[in-house]
Amino acid sequence: MNIQIDTAAITEPFFLAGGEPGVLLIHGFLTAPGEMRPLGEYLHAAGLTVSGIRLRGHGTRPEDLARVSWQDWLADVEAGLDELRRHCAQVCVAGLSLGGALALHAAARHPVACVVAFSAPDGSLARHPLLRLAHPVARVLPFIPKIGSDVREPQARRRHFTYTRIPLCSVPQIVGVMRALDAQLPRITAPTLLVQARHDLVVPPGTPRRIAARLGGPARILWVEHGGHTVVLDYDREVVFAQTLAWLRGDGDGA
Repeated sequence: MNIQIDTAAITEPFFLAGGEPGVLLIHGFLTAPGEMRPLGEYLHAAGLTVSGIRLRGHGTRPEDLARVSWQDWLADVEAGLDELRRHCAQVCVAGLSLGGALALHAAARHPVACVVAFSAPDGSLARHPLLRLAHPVARVLPFIPKIGSDVREPQARRRHFTYTRIPLCSVPQIVGVMRALDAQLPRITAPTLLVQARHDLVVPPGTPRRIAARLGGPARILWVEHGGHTVVLDYDREVVFAQTLAWLRGDGDGA
């Protein structure tokens, strides 16, 4: 499967009108909607309606991200769900990394048909010492370099948009999402697919099991073997796309 993205649209939100269900796609931290577009186009080709939103502070400049709170991201997701419901009677939500955590937040707060969380962190990652240092360090060092993309597949890596600088004041906002999520998990009753790469260097391998154990509804964990954290672009994307479509159509086993 070749990844074909209009480079001019990598940073822009997208809406692909189709049939039921409607799916809200949420990208990860430091990236942009184009990260989710290959999955979105795959789902749209299968007949679904797809909306890829852009979280505030993303797809523009790192300086814009420095002015955003995690509550702003929650509001962006809620606005995306409201808009999608104008087109579809049945709505699902899916997201990657930070977007996966926000998708779970949304499912705890709003009725959705199902959830797919790719490489989603939980509150345990919020306790990582390096994340806890970000706030005091940000007072003297506002930005630090980010070393490229974590995508392992070379072609997809070249096309993956990500900021090259991290505003350290935005790191506590990610921590806020993760800490708040833990209390929300039992409220999620929609069937949830948790997708995790065994070689993920960002989210610890025990995370999807912890999340699944605390959910209030059925869950399944899909482990992929060859790519890294950005599972929707990396080597395992064909498996991820097919399993995501099956889950959104209600064909998952819920085990």
